[in-house]
Amino acid sequence: MGAAFLDLNESMIVLKRTKTNMLEPAADYEKNGFFGDVVFACGAIQEGDTLHMYYGVADTSMAGCDMKISEILHQLEVENK
Repeated sequence: MGAAFLDLNESMIVLKRTKTNMLEPAADYEKNGFFGDVVFACGAIQEGDTLHMYYGVADTSMAGCDMKISEILHQLEVENK
């Protein structure tokens, strides 16, 4: 899973995106299941600089993690057109 920074007025325009994954399957329950080696965003709650991310794993379970928004923004790179 990565992140993208979209144009406020035209959300189809990607201004920046992460070049590497910020979250990828690592734990056994994320790698093995009905549809293994998959994580997918299901929702998030922002508290200050913290993003509490909830995500599905292997199409069988839900998990959660915390990410710093400032770190996510730092990883964004200008999109090549």
